[in-house]
Amino acid sequence: MLKLENDTILVELKEDGAELTRIFDKNSEKEFLWHADGAFWARHSPVLFPTVGRLVEDTYLVDGKPFHLGQHGFARDRVFHVTEQGEKSITLRLESDADSLAIYPFRFALEIAYRIEGGTIHVGYHVMNLDDKTMHFSIGAHPAFNVPFVPGEVFEDYYLEFAAEEVLDSLTLSGPYLSGEKKKIADAKKLPLNYELFGNDALIFEGLTKNEVTIRSRKNRHFVKVAFPDFKYVGIWTPKPGTPFLCIEPWFGIADAKGESVELKDKLGIETLAVGADFSSEYTITIG
Repeated sequence: MLKLENDTILVELKEDGAELTRIFDKNSEKEFLWHADGAFWARHSPVLFPTVGRLVEDTYLVDGKPFHLGQHGFARDRVFHVTEQGEKSITLRLESDADSLAIYPFRFALEIAYRIEGGTIHVGYHVMNLDDKTMHFSIGAHPAFNVPFVPGEVFEDYYLEFAAEEVLDSLTLSGPYLSGEKKKIADAKKLPLNYELFGNDALIFEGLTKNEVTIRSRKNRHFVKVAFPDFKYVGIWTPKPGTPFLCIEPWFGIADAKGESVELKDKLGIETLAVGADFSSEYTITIG
């Protein structure tokens, strides 16, 4: 287990999937990251790469040739290696190999960097095209946070606070695929939480006025804020009624639309890297 620590927070993570496994607030002595109880969901905060969401029949095409990937890609199930480490920052790296090339035909390097500053965790993504051809990919985050934060409260005591008044029209799913339709959730800066919101899987928002979402309670002062300035989409998800966590998921990429498998370069929300080029972005988690 790898550890970052300052006077405010303790963060733990692992080389498997470069995944965060703990966010502990020293001031309140509270655990904010979901503990991966398999009765609900056996992950904490997986990295989604090189695809986000589900592919039609788990299949995509590159120059007409089919390749197969499960939901959210393979990076979350691979072992990263630490390349830099200090008390307050760490960088982990994954590179393509024979196994990855069989299911994703691009040579790449993916670095995930974690840095703590006060009560904030900076999570940086750096993707490098090491191939001799244009590379296409998606990448995203999937952190799950304990809700409620404190004993004696319930999920419905909580709400989402947006950084601006937002038109909350969710892209909808038909099974695991985009339906092509939107559902009006609210026009609001605050959205009360209830399990009915997630009766058709995740809420998916595109083009928020300001890419920042905070989980708050009406009964205590604690919060979790996720800010993702450059990301195209954000998913908000809990799997079923009674689940004691909520995910806020910034994405560069999204599930396939229902229909036929498509060329990866034509997939909705896909990122493109020229030969020798790289991609960088960052999101932050702040607790208090």
